Amino acid sequence: MNTSPITQWEGVEAYFTLAHSGFGTVLTLIVSVALVAGAIWYGTHHESRDFAKFTKKP
Repeated sequence: MNTSPITQWEGVEAYFTLAHSGFGTVLTLIVSVALVAGAIWYGTHHESRDFAKFTKKP
């Protein structure tokens, strides 16, 4: 079964396997957004906790 639209691999710089799949594209976007949001939340939480620890007066 030859379903690839590419007949020659010479000169191919990128080959996207999710190009015709709406589900794959949406899933990739959701995972990316979740990872970025998680990283921002973790960084903010960590910095806030450390800032409170170092600014607390004894």
